[in-house]
Order: sequence, then C-alpha cells, then structure tokens
Amino acid sequence: ERGPGDHAELADDRDRLRIALAGLPEEQSRAVVLAGLLGYTAREVGEIEDIPLGTAKTRIRTALLRVRAALVSEEQP
Repeated sequence: ERGPGDHAELADDRDRLRIALAGLPEEQSRAVVLAGLLGYTAREVGEIEDIPLGTAKTRIRTALLRVRAALVSEEQP
C-alpha cells in the first residue's frame, strides 16, 4: 500500500516527465507517447502517423534519448 509520500513522489515524476515531453518537437512527443506510454509498436506508430517504419523508429528513439537526457540533467546538482 502506498503512503502520502509515495503519491507525492509519483506526482513529481509525472510532472517531470510532462515537462520533458513538452520540450520535444510535437512529432517526437506523439511517437514516444504512442509507443512508450500507450504500448503501440513502431509499426503501429508508423501507421497511425502515416509515416515509414524507419521514421517512426527514429522519432521514438530520438525522443526517448532526449527525455532521458532531460531527466538526467535535471537530477545533476
């Protein structure tokens, strides 16, 4: 069972992720949300966005790298 501190930490993580996603170009943000949060495959992302599979993969990978970099740099003193 989660306590109040856990809920506060989850809310903080959610806010940090939202800010990191907001810093991405729109097409990268959509691709990483579709794949990373909603569970679509790269092929499905390509179909939804009407883009080639390679482009979908590149958008997802680039977005994940940028989100990770933003979150890591935020943790640095």
